[in-house]
Amino acid sequence: MKKLTLVSLLFLLLVACQNKGNTDDAQQSIDSSPLNVTEKETQQNEEILTSQQKEDIPPVYLDETSYTGDQLEIVKLMNARMRYLYEKDEPAYMSLIDPESPILGMGRYKVLKVTSMSDITIQEQRKLYQAVVMVNELNENDEEYSNTMVFWKKKEDGESAQWVIADID
Repeated sequence: MKKLTLVSLLFLLLVACQNKGNTDDAQQSIDSSPLNVTEKETQQNEEILTSQQKEDIPPVYLDETSYTGDQLEIVKLMNARMRYLYEKDEPAYMSLIDPESPILGMGRYKVLKVTSMSDITIQEQRKLYQAVVMVNELNENDEEYSNTMVFWKKKEDGESAQWVIADID
């Protein structure tokens, strides 16, 4: 009889412990009511949408109609740079860069707009033409950066010479 009582007590103890665990689970379930879960999901969805919208904003390219000759070629190069950054096309981006440039790869940001630009100053050097442009660029985080862009066109290439990006500081 004592054995039966002892086994019964152990059984009741196990059942009681099991019920306490279920009570805790039930309490957590009540704390995470559908309203709280819905609010959290809505907030996460809004953050994802905001992030996607920022990524999906295409760049505003420089107006090429105001330029001619070498200046037009430089503006086209700047627009191509913005496009390749937006598309995350590193091989195409690197094709715009002079092989002797210190630029090793594309940045991890997108340029959405050039907010202001100085006049394009072209100087003739002994072996090349060099152009310098000061720009303010707006990136996808709405941060504005000032850069000095340097372009080269090598004389040794003759008629086939093309403008390339030499450096961006």
